[in-house]
Amino acid sequence: MPRSLLFHLSVVAIVVHAAALADEAATLSAALEHARNDQGIPFDLNVDCTDTELRRSLEIIGGQIAVWGRTRQIKLTSDERNEILDALIDADFPHFEARYGESEKAEKQEAPLRVSCRVRIELEGLEKSSIQLLDGEQSDELLGLAGRLLDEIGALSDRGVTATSLEDGLAKLGEGALAPEVLRLRLFTLPADGGGSILRVEGGVVFRQPYTPGQRVGEIRSRDLLPNEFLALVAALRNARTWELPVNLTAESVTELEVSVLGQRKTVIARSSFRPADPETQADFARLLVQLEQL
Repeated sequence: MPRSLLFHLSVVAIVVHAAALADEAATLSAALEHARNDQGIPFDLNVDCTDTELRRSLEIIGGQIAVWGRTRQIKLTSDERNEILDALIDADFPHFEARYGESEKAEKQEAPLRVSCRVRIELEGLEKSSIQLLDGEQSDELLGLAGRLLDEIGALSDRGVTATSLEDGLAKLGEGALAPEVLRLRLFTLPADGGGSILRVEGGVVFRQPYTPGQRVGEIRSRDLLPNEFLALVAALRNARTWELPVNLTAESVTELEVSVLGQRKTVIARSSFRPADPETQADFARLLVQLEQL
């Protein structure tokens, strides 16, 4: 193929790509304005910034719940929710580059480039992420936006609710002091005959995915966790005294369970080859697995 034609095709590809990016930015800008004018539109936002001395993080779930530093829940007012959206709109976040400070990676370099800042949003089926790498030129726009978002929520952290232990966190979930969105659960099961699955509960949503290592990765199905289902789930975790379960238990299927509430975490790994715990504990664990599978 002649070089002139290759050059022409490359130019066309660049122009088409730039046009597509402009369309995506315009669509996200409209979605942000839409969410700003409609309190019923949910959005998820993650902000993480790290330097040599400090790490700050923020997660907003559904546009209503903020998790500061992964350990403190803050329920946002309408005005506070809109201040977050205003920050994104004022900074024109939809037009930010995907990466700033990127440098060429040496052929033999194995360690990934370190990220100093990251802002990511999901809204109305759209997703946008922008990161600042420590290597290369710093983006004042991205660092300024991240700092504004972190400062605004950090100023509200004094009224946040924490969990002193997993037991305390589950109790506060049951009482309503903590929102369902802060419960995180992951259950992996793999029967001896195959046909495994991954069950996740995050942000008030339950996900299920068929998964057999090295053989099958199925489609993820998801749905909202109904209020009565959530309360039943929390009750099951509390009745099993999940926080006291041994790290290793016996189960016919390969089983891995992880439960966390605002940084308070418990992991249980069960195998048929592991030594069983006392009968009561084993029965509690087996009953809990049955209740989880009913999701």
